[in-house]
Amino acid sequence: MTVSNPGPYVAALTIYPIKSTTGMDVPEIVLDERGAMGDRRWLIVDPAGQAITARECHAMLRIVPSFIDEHDREGGLWLAAEGEPLLHVAVPDAHAEQRRVVVWDDAIIAHDAGDAAAEWCSRVIGREARLVRVFDDSRRPLKPKYAGPLPYQGRDVAFTDGAPLMMLGLPSVDALNARLTARGHDAMMDRRRFRANVWLSGLDAHQEDTWQLLRIGDVTLGAGTLCARCVLTTVDPDTREQGTEPLRTLAGYRRMDGLVMFGVNLTHDAPGVIRVGDPVVVESLR
Repeated sequence: MTVSNPGPYVAALTIYPIKSTTGMDVPEIVLDERGAMGDRRWLIVDPAGQAITARECHAMLRIVPSFIDEHDREGGLWLAAEGEPLLHVAVPDAHAEQRRVVVWDDAIIAHDAGDAAAEWCSRVIGREARLVRVFDDSRRPLKPKYAGPLPYQGRDVAFTDGAPLMMLGLPSVDALNARLTARGHDAMMDRRRFRANVWLSGLDAHQEDTWQLLRIGDVTLGAGTLCARCVLTTVDPDTREQGTEPLRTLAGYRRMDGLVMFGVNLTHDAPGVIRVGDPVVVESLR
């Protein structure tokens, strides 16, 4: 008996409560106007308000955040790191100190999480830092290049690199690992290096690049630019040691306009829910 190909579907979902720290797999993503609730709503910044990321500070990957109430992704966090006491961080209230912070070229007003969180984060990453959180009145406009065919006007994002979501097919990761094996590399690249939100199976390698408009569950999504990759992909998420792969190998077959592309930036049309196992319906191609 021949079993027909079920087509692309959601294999896993990941959110990253604090930008550039450890992510957590979840059974579903709940989308509000900004993106996935609980995803990159917190940010670690230097004293000047500039975002600190694991690109230059690999110790950020020591931090393992989790939600105090697993059913409330907009609530407070537990922060864990090996050798450090567990820290409870409440959501800053309306009277918390406001800070002007900068993520890439965007300035946004955020609420400071207090001195205890700042001291803990500073100790863990080995440099002076503050922990801040986006709040309801924070404004960081969505750029049109991330929305694809969907309207972008009046939309805001949190502390993502720019798009509300990022999608990557697991066959694309498998194809990369096949190339690494052919080049004599023993270690396979864990999907965690690529920090997507939506992981897909049931499709060909890089097939996701060709989509323009798609539907997952009850959510319609526009595919914006492909995701340009940086040195963070070369940092082992467990050891925090940096090498040259997979960026070197990706550059050999995924370089476009001088950038290494791997994954797709997505924007959702309206709040909704995406669940593991949901089929992907492709409505139009690029």
